[in-house]
Amino acid sequence: MKKINAPYLTKKINQLNKKIHRAEEQGNKNKIWWRKIKLEKLKDKLKEINF
Repeated sequence: MKKINAPYLTKKINQLNKKIHRAEEQGNKNKIWWRKIKLEKLKDKLKEINF
């Protein structure tokens, strides 16, 4: 099992941002919606780890 630490989460957030921007260019609103929800969860986990 992978360790979930700050560098790992920031990497995943960056990857997800790239996917969101790509989906915006393609006009796929469903993917954008789901990925933004996942992005918020990752950001919350990152805040918990940093505090």
